Amino acid sequence: MLLRFGIFLVLAALGGAAITVQAGLNSQVARMLGHPLWATLVSLTVSIISIVPLLIAFRAGPPHLEGLSHAPWWVWIGGALGAFFITVALMTAPELGAVVFISAVVMGQTIASILLDQFAIAGFPSRPVTLLRVAGALLVVAGVLLSAWAAQAATRTAQANAVSEIAR
Repeated sequence: MLLRFGIFLVLAALGGAAITVQAGLNSQVARMLGHPLWATLVSLTVSIISIVPLLIAFRAGPPHLEGLSHAPWWVWIGGALGAFFITVALMTAPELGAVVFISAVVMGQTIASILLDQFAIAGFPSRPVTLLRVAGALLVVAGVLLSAWAAQAATRTAQANAVSEIAR
C-alpha cells in the first residue's frame, strides 16, 4: 500500500512538472499564432492526437456512451475548465515566471481542494477541514507571497542594473 501511494505521489509530481513545461511551450505557441485562444486550440488538438495511440496501446474498449445520458449537466464543465486552465497558463506564466505561476496554481488547487473535500463536490469523498489542513494551505499561500515578492525584487534589481549600465 505504501509503495502504491509512493508511485501515485511520483506520478502526480511528474504531472505537475509537465504542466509547468506545458505552460511555457504553449506561451511560445501563443506568441507565434498571435492569440492565446489559438494556442489553446492547438494544445487541445495535440492532446487529442496524443491520446489516440494510448487508447490503442492500452487496448481500451469503446466508451460506455449510455452512461452519459444519465450524467448531470455539470460534469461537462471539466473540459471547459481544462481549456480555461491552458489559456490562463499561457497568458500568465510568461509574466509571472515559472516559480510564481506554479506556486499560484498550487495555491488555487489547495484552496479549491479543501472546499471540494469538505463538501464532497465533483465526486470527491467527504474529508473534513482540519486545523492541520488549513495550516498547510496557509503555508502554501505564504509560499506564493514569498515567491512573488522575491520575483518582483529580482525584476527591480535587474531593471536598476540595466539603467546603471545605460547611464555609464
